[in-house]
Amino acid sequence: MKVLVAGATGYVGSRVVRELAGRGHEVRALARTPDRLAPVRAWVHEVHTGDATDAAALRGCCDGVDVVVSTIGLVGKGRSGGRGPGKGGGRGPAPTCWDVDYGANRALLAEARRAGAARFVYVSVVRAPGLERVQLVRAKRAFEAELKRSGLAHTVLYPNGFFSDMNEYLDMARKGRAIVFGGGRFRINPVDGADVAAAVADAVTGAAEEVELGGPDVLTHEEIARQAYRALGRPARITRLPAWTLRAGLGAARLLTPLRVYGRLEFPLTVLTEDVLAPATGRRHLADHFREAAADG
Repeated sequence: MKVLVAGATGYVGSRVVRELAGRGHEVRALARTPDRLAPVRAWVHEVHTGDATDAAALRGCCDGVDVVVSTIGLVGKGRSGGRGPGKGGGRGPAPTCWDVDYGANRALLAEARRAGAARFVYVSVVRAPGLERVQLVRAKRAFEAELKRSGLAHTVLYPNGFFSDMNEYLDMARKGRAIVFGGGRFRINPVDGADVAAAVADAVTGAAEEVELGGPDVLTHEEIARQAYRALGRPARITRLPAWTLRAGLGAARLLTPLRVYGRLEFPLTVLTEDVLAPATGRRHLADHFREAAADG
């Protein structure tokens, strides 16, 4: 089966490429900067170079493809490999989540339909009550609604925070002090990118329209910080701040900065002050990830 992977240079997208190729699929990668495909180039059969926010640049990317997989998203180094797609190779105003998470995916869906692709698999974000007011989540939900109305066979995956996002705690631990909010009591069950990639590959040949993905361990943010310290073999030094301090700062950012600025902060900061839980479908444990990351330096 021939599969287009959009967002193939990112944390999840690169793992999806390897997983699909390992299962015998032929992978075409959509990449704005093909040089960043180097780590997975051996698993890619074809490359389509184009900025997903530019509909004209997508023309032909889905021709001859059976299934389109999109991991395109704006926020977080773990989710998009850094900055999301943007016109002009990074010049001009930074794109917003409505340009990328909604607009780019909408343009890709239109191209998939034009080319006659049989299925569209979209990696969205966890469904949690406290996150639904966030602009990035609203943009993703708007695209999901378009996908469901399209008539195209589809699967939407709803993964929780990725293990790579939790590396922020390793970074803080290396610097000597971790900060948690709300007494560190807010809970999350992050999921490994490899578990998400396996679920995406299942969806390519599956029939489920929705798949929720969480890791096997429900942890408070303080427990995550302590796991990071244990992985480094260091005593835990944790500062606990009231949740209102972070919420107030985020509220000020919403008032004082445009969406292209606060929109990159809104999702990751909100996750720190809400319970964000998903069904425990993943098999890999965060503690193992931390030990591997700590050993790699």
